[in-house]
Amino acid sequence: MGNTPSQHNDLRVILVGPTGLDPGLRADPAMELIRARTAMDAIGELADPIDPAQPSRAVVIVDPRVEPTADGPDQSTSDLAEFLAGLRRVDPDVRVLRLARNGDTLPSGYDGQVGPTTDAAMLRCFLAESARPAPVNDTARVPPADTPAPSLAPPPAETIEPKPVLQVPTAKASFRSGSELELLRMLHTGQPVLAAALRALRAQPGFENVVYAEDSACATDSAAHSAAPVLSGGAVVGSLCSTTLAPASLAPAAEWLGAWLELEHQQQHLRELAFRDPLTGAWNRRFFDDFLPTAIAEARQHRRALTLMVFDIDDFKRFNDQHGHAAGDEILAECVRLLDTAVRPTDKVCRIGGDEFAVIFYEPQGPRQSDSHHPTSVFDIAERFRSLVREARFHKLADDAPGHLTISGGLATFPWDGDSAESLLERADQLALEGKRQGKNVIALGPGCRRLGEG
Repeated sequence: MGNTPSQHNDLRVILVGPTGLDPGLRADPAMELIRARTAMDAIGELADPIDPAQPSRAVVIVDPRVEPTADGPDQSTSDLAEFLAGLRRVDPDVRVLRLARNGDTLPSGYDGQVGPTTDAAMLRCFLAESARPAPVNDTARVPPADTPAPSLAPPPAETIEPKPVLQVPTAKASFRSGSELELLRMLHTGQPVLAAALRALRAQPGFENVVYAEDSACATDSAAHSAAPVLSGGAVVGSLCSTTLAPASLAPAAEWLGAWLELEHQQQHLRELAFRDPLTGAWNRRFFDDFLPTAIAEARQHRRALTLMVFDIDDFKRFNDQHGHAAGDEILAECVRLLDTAVRPTDKVCRIGGDEFAVIFYEPQGPRQSDSHHPTSVFDIAERFRSLVREARFHKLADDAPGHLTISGGLATFPWDGDSAESLLERADQLALEGKRQGKNVIALGPGCRRLGEG
C-alpha cells in the first residue's frame, strides 16, 4: 500500500520492511511512496506499479531486518543476490539502497545505503550526487576508481557493483533494435514478447522472411529452408527459419530471441510468486487492488458491464475451531478449486482476506454471444458455485459435510452499483452482509444487477 500517486510524480520509492522513513519522505508531493512487507512484495510492487506511465524512476530501500539471507558460500547464488537480481530484471534502472543500522557492513550488490533519519530532500540529493558523472577536463575533481558508492549513513561502506544473474538480453550488433524498449515495457506489463521480438528481427536487412516454428523442424522440405534452434532455460523451445539465410547467419538471432523468451518466463514466475496466494492458488489482495481499477477503466471505455462478487464461508470460524486449521485450509483450497471449475477463463478469483474471496467477472472482448446478458450469466455462475460448495465432501469435516458448508455473498455491477473500485467493493460487501441477515447461504444481488437481468 502507498500514498495516492500525484499527477507530477517523478520518483517511486518502495520501502521494504519497517524502515521508519515514511514521515520524512511523505513530505515530498512528487514522490510516490509504497510500503512492502517482504522482499517478494517489493518485486511485485516494482513489476506492477499503480500507474505504469509514471513515475519515470524507481528506488527500493531495504530494511536489513527483512533482507533475504546472504549466507551462501557464493553470494552470486544467495537469496539476497537473487532478490537484487530479480529487482533489476524487472527494472534495469532501479536504484536499490539499504537502510544502515548499527554501523553494519553494506552487502555486495546494493547501490548504496541511507541512514534512519533520511528525508525526501536528503534522498534526492543522494540520488543526484551518486548519478552525477565525473567532470570533464578537471582531473583534480575526478574521484579515484575505487571510490565507494555515496552513502547517507556513516560510516561510509564500500559498494561493490551489482552483478545480476540475468541482464537484459544483448545480441550481435546487427540484431539490436530500438524495439528492445518496447519489449521491456511488454515484460513489465506481463504481455507476451514473441510477436514483438519477431517484428524487431524482421526489421533488420536480410531478415524480412524469418519465421518462428514452435518445434525443431521448420518445414517438410528441408532443402528449401535453413534453421537455427531457439533455446530458453537450456531447452530447445522452437527454431528460427529462413529460405535465404544460412544457419550460421540465423544463429545469433536465435540466441537473442531465446534470451528474451527466457527473461519472459522468469518475469512470469516472479509475477506468480508476487500475486498468487500460496495456500489456495487464487490471486491475492495485491493483485485484486491493482487489477480491479484497471478492469473498471476498460469497462468504462468500452461501455461494458463488470460484476464483482464478494463472498465468505458461513460459520468458517466454527469449522476451523472444531476441526483444526488443516480442515480450514482444506475448505479454503477446495472452495477455490470448485470456483475455478465454474467461472470463465477471463474471470479473476481472488483471496482478499482470511475466508473472504472476490471474483471479478470480466469479459475484456465482450460477451461471446450477442444475445448474452452479463448479469444473468454471472448470477447463474454464482448460483452454480453455491450449489457445488453445498454438495461438496470435505474429508476432514466428517459428519458436518455435505449439507452443512455454505457461502454467502453479494453481486455488485459496474456502473449501476458503483462507478469505482472502492464504491463497487463497498456495495458488494454490503450485499454480502444482507445475505448473512437473510439466513446465510444466499447470494444477494445489487439493484444494477437485478435491473439488467430483467432487461
